[in-house]
Amino acid sequence: MSSTPPLAGPGAAPLEMAVGAYRFDRMQGRLMSRSGAAVPLGRRALALLTALAEQPGQEVTAAQLLDRVWPGQIVDPANVAVQISGLRAAIGDTDGSVILTVHGRGYRLAVPVPASIGNIPHALLPLSGREVELANAVKRLRRDRLLVITGLSGTGKSRLACAVAQAMEADYHDGRWLVPLTGVMLSDAGGLAARIAAALGLEGGIASLAGRQCLLLLDGAELVSGGALDLIRRLVEDHDGLAVLVTSHIGHRRLRPWCVRLSPLALPGDGADSPAASLFLTAANAAGMEITPNAENSPAIASICRHLGGVPLGVEIAARAASLLGLKATAEASRDPMRALPFMRRPGPARHRSVSAAMGWALGLLTDAERQALTVLSTLPGGFTQEEASCALAHARTDAPEAGLARLFDKSMLDRVGDSFTLNPLVRAGTARAE
Repeated sequence: MSSTPPLAGPGAAPLEMAVGAYRFDRMQGRLMSRSGAAVPLGRRALALLTALAEQPGQEVTAAQLLDRVWPGQIVDPANVAVQISGLRAAIGDTDGSVILTVHGRGYRLAVPVPASIGNIPHALLPLSGREVELANAVKRLRRDRLLVITGLSGTGKSRLACAVAQAMEADYHDGRWLVPLTGVMLSDAGGLAARIAAALGLEGGIASLAGRQCLLLLDGAELVSGGALDLIRRLVEDHDGLAVLVTSHIGHRRLRPWCVRLSPLALPGDGADSPAASLFLTAANAAGMEITPNAENSPAIASICRHLGGVPLGVEIAARAASLLGLKATAEASRDPMRALPFMRRPGPARHRSVSAAMGWALGLLTDAERQALTVLSTLPGGFTQEEASCALAHARTDAPEAGLARLFDKSMLDRVGDSFTLNPLVRAGTARAE
């Protein structure tokens, strides 16, 4: 993490900056090599460099440079070009890429692109169909500094969270940091604090976050509970420059005010015009299968997306399968996704390499009573009301019917549409296979 203090304000030129392969200290009027050795500059060359460094990335006219270097003197404007040539030679700017010429007007000091601070991974595929969710998440995180993205396994929580972190690079000059928590059971604040410190390389522990401006992405917090959840809230309360973004299959009640549910992608109608279908086409093309939607293939694409419930992970796996099996065979396989859709080699956790593994992970987070309740609800066709669900659960003699319904919703196994509940097709398929 950076140990330098923040700039005095937006747009302020830094007191020390990179100039090609060198560093320039404006306060001391000193150009240094990477080893810290001073690089000799003449008085006029130093004045030119200082004038350009005061407005990095902005045009400085030849007339302004004349007034700065030769104040009150009548000088041939060609002297500016001569001094610029000497300055370029001193800093090794042989191609004029550091001190840029603005033809007929003046010069500009190139602003180096700063290296990104942190460890947020870049997605292999562009974020598809989540433009509204991305904009809303960035807005909420800027406002509240704490956001929990919940949703069914495979809906793209981690990918969306990484995109949010990437979009907020300018907000956090001390970096954006991924803290992986998938499969890690943490119930005390000390355990979570140690995980955060290790991910950020904080030798002094999380106390070192004081005064920093950074974003923490706690990814896969399903098994975090108790004091560890309280620590998440306290981090934001105690550190004004800190924001925390959490992904979790479970909507933790201690963090409920900051939870937002990520739904599957919208499904196509008769054609292939929908976010889910667009993702299928993008993933298929990335796998080497060029598909142009038409009257012949659009129904198959729509069928695949509907059988997979618009879950991005399932849609991507099906698109990869289509590049091997063909569109017709993949459409047939999507009718039995737990068994017929193949394993896919891809970076990330093992549960994201097949539809079956993703649903197995989600079901593994349920208690025995919750699994029993889900099995009963999966027999109800289409959408069902809370009253219908309660009657079915009571008839099956499950434990605490009303509480079971709420817990299944918290664990992203149920969706709510108006006054009704629904089960995603992948949840139904996973439940049927687990019986």
